[in-house]
Amino acid sequence: MLSRFAWVPKSTKSKRKTLPGDLTDAQQDLIQDIVDYAAGIRIDFVEVRTDLSHGTPFQQRIWEACQQIPYGEVVTYGELAKLAGRPRAARAVGTAMSQNRIPLIIPCHRVISAGKKIGGFTSPQGISLKKRLLDLEAGEPTDFKMPPKKRFRKMPK
Repeated sequence: MLSRFAWVPKSTKSKRKTLPGDLTDAQQDLIQDIVDYAAGIRIDFVEVRTDLSHGTPFQQRIWEACQQIPYGEVVTYGELAKLAGRPRAARAVGTAMSQNRIPLIIPCHRVISAGKKIGGFTSPQGISLKKRLLDLEAGEPTDFKMPPKKRFRKMPK
């Protein structure tokens, strides 16, 4: 059962050790599926068994519903709240997504804000990675809106 998935920053990839030789067949298959996914092959992770015990019952319902979002499709935070049986809990869905320990397998990148806005993403590369994953699954650049960069005024001296 999978309990954690982590994005490895490029700078640490060259330092990482080779994978242990005692991986199960299921673990080796999952690693190959992730490699294939990154290559643009349509991979469905819905059957991957996950350990969600670190979350509250509400978060577990949200993550289970999120894992059912098909490849290449998106739902809003509000729609995911409805799918999980809590139609007024869109903000709480965002919090649950930020606590997702198994991104990609529980595809929180497929959850967007209303109005086709990307919303947040807690990976090391942030929303730029979320956009790249959505583009990858769409097979082309998407028209999802990135949030504007915050501009700060210089304070007078």
